[in-house]
Amino acid sequence: MEETANMILDHYIDPSRNQISYLIACPQTREAALINPMGQYLSAYEQTLATRNLRLTQILLTRKDRENFLAVIERLSNGREALVVSPRAEESANFCSAQPRNAHASDSGNLSIGLGSLQIRVLQAVADSGDDFSYQIEGYTFTSQSLLIGYPDRFDAPDNNALVLGQRLPAFRNRLAAVRNFRTTRDNLSIEKMLIEDLHSSLIENAFSPKETLVVRAYVDFLEENELAHPSAAELGGKIGNIDRSVIHVLVHSIRWKQIDRDRLPLVLSGQASKWLRSLKTEPEFTPHEQEFLCTYLQLVANNGAPPSGPDIVAKLSSQRSIQWVRKRAFTVRRKQREFGQPLLILARNKSEANLHRLQPITISPQKVPNHRFISEQVPIA
Repeated sequence: MEETANMILDHYIDPSRNQISYLIACPQTREAALINPMGQYLSAYEQTLATRNLRLTQILLTRKDRENFLAVIERLSNGREALVVSPRAEESANFCSAQPRNAHASDSGNLSIGLGSLQIRVLQAVADSGDDFSYQIEGYTFTSQSLLIGYPDRFDAPDNNALVLGQRLPAFRNRLAAVRNFRTTRDNLSIEKMLIEDLHSSLIENAFSPKETLVVRAYVDFLEENELAHPSAAELGGKIGNIDRSVIHVLVHSIRWKQIDRDRLPLVLSGQASKWLRSLKTEPEFTPHEQEFLCTYLQLVANNGAPPSGPDIVAKLSSQRSIQWVRKRAFTVRRKQREFGQPLLILARNKSEANLHRLQPITISPQKVPNHRFISEQVPIA
């Protein structure tokens, strides 16, 4: 499964009818769509649109029967340019084989509706959802009862015959959960994408206290608006309303443990990666300053066949960096190597042979220090 598109996503649940509506939007063009809008949430939709500076352009329905949505659509249309409603009345009989005015056929043969830079696939209904069709944006499949994450296009039946999405399948449960994650692998999906999926799931399941929910929603908003970059405690506090950073840290700590208890990735703050997230990686990641230090260090190792001293590195950098800068970089690199169980980098105090027998190989990924052909997978220090 490829990475899910970067999009803005919000949800609105009516537990009495086991129904969910969704607001999705493109972060680049700010175009938004509502899936199965509900009358009791009209003010909430408008508030989200205004707060996030979004422009509602489309309504997407998962059922052929439009009667229950007409009043809501009419109220949403007031004061706006004509909204595109899919399916149109004349298309409802067989939407997935018709050609809606804002849809086109994708390479896979499914209809695709454009929403800014997002492409929304129109699919036959997910079995037992009560819908006539569903919508999918890569890893997310939207139905009237559930948000499905990583839902496959095919299932293997008990007799090993493949059943295409939309055919009758054995029910997952008597009643679908509000969110179901079908991912069985983390391959080809960044930690940030997995994190935002898990946070959306926990929000839909109402897993947090009211104050925690404010933090999580602000966190998700920040990721969606900043290309999945993690916010700092100060940025979260400012986004919520200048809440003190100490309060943010307490709430984040509580949120992290709730995510861990649910076997989900915990929320992290900028510059404060958790051990839980580090365990998903196989090697440390180095900052630009650390990469600059390592490039010079490894070049000296390659040239001299022995580890350099701090002054050697300073001299190689043409006095652009101080000895204190070099020692700090060496310290942070060693700390990261220790976390991943790697042999530790050593700065030589002197070049006597007596000291070299204690030195061990260091493993540095060439991908982390780009554009230096002399760096190999393993560079012996001694």
